[in-house]
Amino acid sequence: MTIGPHDQVKGKNTTPGRVIWNIETADVKGQFDKFKAAGATVVKDPYQMGEAPGQDVSIATFADPDNNYFQLMSPMEMPTEADRPMTGTGARQA
Repeated sequence: MTIGPHDQVKGKNTTPGRVIWNIETADVKGQFDKFKAAGATVVKDPYQMGEAPGQDVSIATFADPDNNYFQLMSPMEMPTEADRPMTGTGARQA
């Protein structure tokens, strides 16, 4: 990934939630503390999202100097094929 300036983009982002990029880490709280200590702008302190087993994800949101949002996020377990409904039926695959 490369992040750099663009000569047609000026000023701060007026819609910072439109695109949010995530950085996965197993230690959201520890990395949050490091980012905050380094002077990052905190939008939202770490919180838990999701209730299903394997979906209890920690997230913390920051803003860069141009007011673009980015998040620290614990890795999410992706559903297996057996967990996905069959196409068009709503039933689970056997």
